[in-house]
Amino acid sequence: MKLLSLISSGKDSWYAYYLMLQQGFDIPVAVTFIPKNPESYMLQHPFAEKTPLQIKNMKSPPRHVLFNVSGVKEKEVEEMKSHLEKLVKAEKIEGIISGALASEYQKQRLDLICEELGVVSYAPLWHKDQERYLQEVVLEAGFEFLIADTCAEGIEKWKGRMINPENLGHFIKDLRKARANISGEGGEYETFVTKSPFFEMSKV
Repeated sequence: MKLLSLISSGKDSWYAYYLMLQQGFDIPVAVTFIPKNPESYMLQHPFAEKTPLQIKNMKSPPRHVLFNVSGVKEKEVEEMKSHLEKLVKAEKIEGIISGALASEYQKQRLDLICEELGVVSYAPLWHKDQERYLQEVVLEAGFEFLIADTCAEGIEKWKGRMINPENLGHFIKDLRKARANISGEGGEYETFVTKSPFFEMSKV
């Protein structure tokens, strides 16, 4: 089964890709949407344009396609659908992978896009326990990531810092103290993956 993976450069999209690879799926295409509007409801804005650096560092990279979109609420959904429709037909794609974790807004719209394109919507992270999820990503799968941006009060000091096994516990503690979303849902913090099991060099 040929799948297309939506990759933003952050931990959620890359971990979703990783989980589907682990299940033996063929993922020949990765797509990154770069929103012009930093307040996009659907897409990560910080560091999305740097996704090619990650792709170049992969041991077996998929074909990577970048699209610029407006990032305007609802309009961007139609733009995403239009771009994906062409790829789905050209590459004979049967399913689309997303890193949707807790946002009903994003999940509903991604599911609708997939339904209208006649493909399966895969969201392997959907409704995972968020603290357990972070532990899986960093402690078990071996990912490390940069905190590319923060908007939640109380965690500003983490912007520009790497999250790794040594400081994950401290990071989670500060998130709890700040009453911030543990997984960064809603853009409370954004990430850029620098280390993963499928990157060739130790770090991007």
